[in-house]
Amino acid sequence: MRLPNCIAVVLTILCFTSHWNVSANEPPQTKSQTEVLAATLASLNLKNPVADLDANVAKGDLRFIGINGYSCNAPGVDKDEDDRLVTSARYGLRCLSGTGDVLESDKHKALVDKALEYAREYNKTLLARIHAGAI
Repeated sequence: MRLPNCIAVVLTILCFTSHWNVSANEPPQTKSQTEVLAATLASLNLKNPVADLDANVAKGDLRFIGINGYSCNAPGVDKDEDDRLVTSARYGLRCLSGTGDVLESDKHKALVDKALEYAREYNKTLLARIHAGAI
């Protein structure tokens, strides 16, 4: 059975491009969780999480900040009724990349601690605004 020319061309392209930029001699490049978290934190205003909250709310992003552990949780959200906000469709949760339940090094632990502090302040402020009816 002969394939129509257009299908044969597409299959040929797929075969060639699926191996594009792949070298058998080079291992895949992966970043450590420390590197990923450092990049994640570099995009945040660690000294002023409320400024990030203001900017996110202005964009319509009402998600809480989560830290990955065994699962992703929102630091500063302690009550069951508030936890329901975190899992709601209106608010939700944005987990910070590079956090996790395994610490790679002392540097990674220090970065996770910064992420926890940031998320706790961000989330407590978000909760206070929600309860005050400001959001």
